[in-house]
Amino acid sequence: MPPSKYDKYHKRSPEELHDFIKKLAFQALETAEERLPLYLEVGVKNAKNILDVGCGAGFVSRDLANLTKGYVLGVDGSQHLLQVAQQTLKNNKHAMILQADAHHLPIKNNSFEIVTCNLLLMWADNPQKVVSEMARVTKPGGRVLASLEPDYGGKIHYPENSYVDPLFAGEAIRKKGGDPHIGRKLRALFTHAGLTTKIGIGNNRIWTCQEDKNYYSHSRDFYIKVMRDAGLSQKHIDQWEYEYLRSLDEGTQLNFFPQFYAIGNKPKT
Repeated sequence: MPPSKYDKYHKRSPEELHDFIKKLAFQALETAEERLPLYLEVGVKNAKNILDVGCGAGFVSRDLANLTKGYVLGVDGSQHLLQVAQQTLKNNKHAMILQADAHHLPIKNNSFEIVTCNLLLMWADNPQKVVSEMARVTKPGGRVLASLEPDYGGKIHYPENSYVDPLFAGEAIRKKGGDPHIGRKLRALFTHAGLTTKIGIGNNRIWTCQEDKNYYSHSRDFYIKVMRDAGLSQKHIDQWEYEYLRSLDEGTQLNFFPQFYAIGNKPKT
């Protein structure tokens, strides 16, 4: 069933939601090498139950279900994305879904061994409330994992472009209601939730120019739309694209922005 109204949980209009789902699928694929080591570190393989908060279309929940011997419950507020998740997970006996707001999880205290989220907190209206809820439903001695949360304030891009760079350094995220600097806040969020916390950067490898080019060819429509929505003229967009692709072909382009992770241990007592 197509979306009938603006999706408040993922801050996308019905027209944007289809492209957003395609982006989520590609995003899950491209970030797997960063997320999977974190899943192993927190003990996903031997966990009896895992809660994936903000599961969206279910692509990350599927990764979790394929790694564990236990079961995975994916929770999301968007009924439209959960319809997709139901199809994504239909062949996996280890996975289930539930519609619920991450700020108010309808789950008893101390229920899950591992509670995860991925690229969720940057879009949360109250990220501290979400992390506190994740900690609440985690069993004593269990773990809370935010696998990837970006910080666009640390984005590095060269060659620079004064028209376009600010858009992809956080302006576009902020205009949609997100927090482009959520990564630097993870330690505070987890600590205030009563968790003993480890912070790290998941994406230590800088992509080659060919990898950047492959990603751009897949995501070009998204880039162009962001620039148009920001009011850039077609002339500026064409000039930017020409210079960007030329630098990739010349092998001089460099893109990096940090994506932080947090692992929180809930005290046993």
